[in-house]
Amino acid sequence: MQHSRTGFPLTAPLLAILLSSAASIGSAAGVYNLTGLPVYPNLRSAKMDNVVKTDAIGHWCARFSAETVDRLDVVEDWYRKALAKASETDLNHDERYRNLVNLVGIKITVGIDSVTVYRSANQSTTSIELFRCSPPR
Repeated sequence: MQHSRTGFPLTAPLLAILLSSAASIGSAAGVYNLTGLPVYPNLRSAKMDNVVKTDAIGHWCARFSAETVDRLDVVEDWYRKALAKASETDLNHDERYRNLVNLVGIKITVGIDSVTVYRSANQSTTSIELFRCSPPR
């Protein structure tokens, strides 16, 4: 069984998802988006985390993060259209983000996967995080 850099095993389902999605490329400098979730087309920077991490519920999640100079509402609308059948949560009501001061944005959820789009008051860019997760073991 393969292990992440932290020594935690990479589960077979997550590895299959990541490998089947390896052909997806983010727009910023050829960064690979291994999540398979849609990548906003006008990125300033992007990064695929090189390890999977567990969330509070025990899901193993791969994370792709990016920034754009586009306005928050433009990026939110793009993801609403790209993930039309997903559910949406205001970040002020999301457990992970609600305690962050001056943060505005949304979390769009598709099953156990999610896209978070946000901007803080002192930030000149809009941040995007894509999370592809596997069920807990």
